[in-house]
Amino acid sequence: MARVRRTKTVRFGVVNGQPPYCYKDIATGAWRGFLVDITKDLASGLGAEAQPVESTWGNAVLDVQANKLDVFFGLAPTPERAKVVDFTKSLYQNAFSLIARSGFEPHTWNDLNDPSVTIAIELGSVYDLNIGKLCPKANVVRLRSNNEALLTVQAGRAHCQIIVVIFALTTLTRNPGLGHLVVPEPLFGSTTNAMLAKEADPVWRDYVDAWIDKRRGAGEIRRILVDNLGQVGVPASAVPPQLLF
Repeated sequence: MARVRRTKTVRFGVVNGQPPYCYKDIATGAWRGFLVDITKDLASGLGAEAQPVESTWGNAVLDVQANKLDVFFGLAPTPERAKVVDFTKSLYQNAFSLIARSGFEPHTWNDLNDPSVTIAIELGSVYDLNIGKLCPKANVVRLRSNNEALLTVQAGRAHCQIIVVIFALTTLTRNPGLGHLVVPEPLFGSTTNAMLAKEADPVWRDYVDAWIDKRRGAGEIRRILVDNLGQVGVPASAVPPQLLF
């Protein structure tokens, strides 16, 4: 908090090519997306500017530890991450969903729990951490990225990809021929939080927590996310009720 007040900047992590979360505008070179707008909202309450710092999902924890970032929105807490960084309250609850290939019509996680079903997931992701309890009998193919998992489904080597519903909506809006959206029952998901450096003084975490409570209660978290979905072609009517704010 002291650095933010002194410099009047909030350094936040951005990952390119991740709409609606964050992406670089090809025409202007400016960063856009939900993570950009949400950090601008946070910074404005402090009279500060939001300063984007490019990172990756894989390097985010290290960048926060190395004091390159004041905040990184978009990662879910895990026991391993919580050993080295701090997490705020959640902004919203993101639902696990499937991008399923044509003709594959599961309705529940149990429908996937069969050795004849091949599921593509990103190695080391929150999906990978939970696949063992969701459908332990399924044939799981672990790939280096979500894009590789999607290509595996597209090539017919997997029946579906597990991915959070926000990314699934964006992907299928841009490329409807890739498959169709399924949100299996019972609902399973992960929270979307802000990640901060561990500090002896909790003042920065407490401030961000209080800001989340205020903006979530006012419906602003939902509005900013839905607005950014609209900017990449996903209408508000397509946002499923399983996405909890």
